[in-house]
Parts: sequence; structure tokens; C-alpha cells
Amino acid sequence: MPRNKMQKNVVPEASEPAELSTAFALASDGKLYFAFESVPPPDRLVFVGYALRADEATKLGAAGLLGWAMLHKLALGSDGCIYVQEGAIDPTGRDVFRGFAATPEEAIRAAEEIHRVASNVTVEVFASKRAAAA
Repeated sequence: MPRNKMQKNVVPEASEPAELSTAFALASDGKLYFAFESVPPPDRLVFVGYALRADEATKLGAAGLLGWAMLHKLALGSDGCIYVQEGAIDPTGRDVFRGFAATPEEAIRAAEEIHRVASNVTVEVFASKRAAAA
């Protein structure tokens, strides 16, 4: 059954995930959420959101999205979609993101990995641009 707001997940004690999901979202509540496919770790906030369509995000613009974020949680997904908290929009036909809140340690580890990967991507992009220009 869908949840109408972020809720604490109540499940039996389990170990921390050894690997973090590569799909994540940064939400307007300041938390980083990692996608989960089965059961999230115990005692974590869970965010369920539905993606805005590109035309909706364009129509709202930055000011409209900021205003909406004051009423509902929004999250920017690693897939480039803006996800709106479940219950705020009709979910029919929309991508869904289900994620659990990262611990401070997990958020630091994720930031380090993102930094490492982003640097490698930047090097490759510039190398490709130089090769194409030659």
C-alpha cells in the first residue's frame, strides 16, 4: 500500500548494506536517499516520489519548483528526474523512486565516490573533445 509521506521504516534488525545503490536522490529535506529494491535498512526514513514530466518542470520553472518544495518534498534523482513526494501528484504513468536515507557516514562515502567518478568523466569528456577537434 502506498505511503502518503516519508515514514520511518520499521523492519527487523539487519546489517548495513555492503554496497550502496548507484541510484540516489538528494531531497529538499537535505537528506541523500539511496534506492532500494527489496527491504531498506531498519530505522531509516523512506522517500517515495514520482517524477515530474519535462513539460511540467519547464512550466513550473525554478521559482515554481522552489515554491512547491516549501509544501512537498522534492528530490533530484541521479537519473536527472525531479521526484515529488508521494501523494502530491497523480502517480499514473510516472517513474517512481523509492529510497532510504543515508547515514552521515554513507553520505560522506557517496560524496567521495561521486567526486572520484566525476573527475574521471571530466577527463574523458575533455579528451574526447580534443580528439574530435583534431
